[in-house]
Amino acid sequence: MSNPNPGEWRDPDSGQIDYKEVGYRARSAFAVILSFVVLLGGGWFVFSKAQAAWMDYRTAEDYLGDGVAAVVVVIPKGATSTKIAELLVQADVVKSAKAFNRAASANPNSKSIQAGKYNLKTQLPAATALNMLLDKNNLVRTRMTLKEGKWIEQQTAVMAKASGVPEADFKAAYKDWKNLGLPKWAKNGLEGFLFPDTYELPDQPTAAAVIKVATTQFDQVATGLDIEAGAAKLKLSPYEVVVMASIIEKEAGSNDEDRAKIARVFYNRLKSGMKFQSDATVAYANKITGRVFTTDAERAKDSPWNTYRYAGLPKGPITSPSKKSLEAALHPAAGSWLYFTVVNLDTGETLFANTQAEHAANGQKLQAWCQESQANRDKCNGK
Repeated sequence: MSNPNPGEWRDPDSGQIDYKEVGYRARSAFAVILSFVVLLGGGWFVFSKAQAAWMDYRTAEDYLGDGVAAVVVVIPKGATSTKIAELLVQADVVKSAKAFNRAASANPNSKSIQAGKYNLKTQLPAATALNMLLDKNNLVRTRMTLKEGKWIEQQTAVMAKASGVPEADFKAAYKDWKNLGLPKWAKNGLEGFLFPDTYELPDQPTAAAVIKVATTQFDQVATGLDIEAGAAKLKLSPYEVVVMASIIEKEAGSNDEDRAKIARVFYNRLKSGMKFQSDATVAYANKITGRVFTTDAERAKDSPWNTYRYAGLPKGPITSPSKKSLEAALHPAAGSWLYFTVVNLDTGETLFANTQAEHAANGQKLQAWCQESQANRDKCNGK
């Protein structure tokens, strides 16, 4: 529409503005604008209806967006894609099983979904839910770490805290140790067979189930080391090898390089009939920890674990040995040493000797180190 010429609005006779003409032109312009608005509004209405129909179609079987609320979903062992889809629908994670199965069919990795608890969200697109199940970071893990060099009583609180099972349940389970997954050659109880490692605990664990996680790992490690054949070569039983490894574990501490040499000292003493005189076994007999030295009274205790009082291997393990200590017990170093002494508790430096005189001199080096500083004295005295 062309712009009107103001002169066209005037009466040709009088020269005055013709307001009727102005009104006519205004009504004409308004009619055109109104028609345009109606046309535009109708188009928008049609567009919005079409968009709504498209969204209804897209969301009939699947959600859109990034999810709403946090939710934990348990995927049981052996669950098929169909079963997983059902569980997700029940938890309102996905809108339909059909959408999830379609996403799973398009992703070959969907077959590798692990059993366990998953942190997910409600109202997720099926493809997003599938990707979250394939991401191990979304697994809810209940883990337990059993450290080497600890006896059973020290591990009870650790297992109870990690699993939520009362300590009393574990103590009751210990009495039924023959049904806790120990090797057939095990004796005298569970001590020595709670293999030190980090474990993922089962859902709704029981004391027995938690214990068997660690004893199963012991069995796998022992089988891998062929402990029965190795023990036969040493003319020992597999159980005696575990007892020896437990002593090595406590005496060596973090000093890995000397484990095999420490093993040799004890084997030489065993062969010669000498008492082991291990302070680690005396500490176990008296249930003390944190000290290098033992007292005369502690060493006098009548206990089958007191190797100052009785010759040979003690009655049973004094701790849970690591794989390194089991290896040292099976493969002792070559040597004629009968004594060893740690002379620096910070570095773990250990000296070995063949005679009592050499051993006494090494003991003086340890005493000297203990007196070098207050910090050293505290370490030697267990403070």
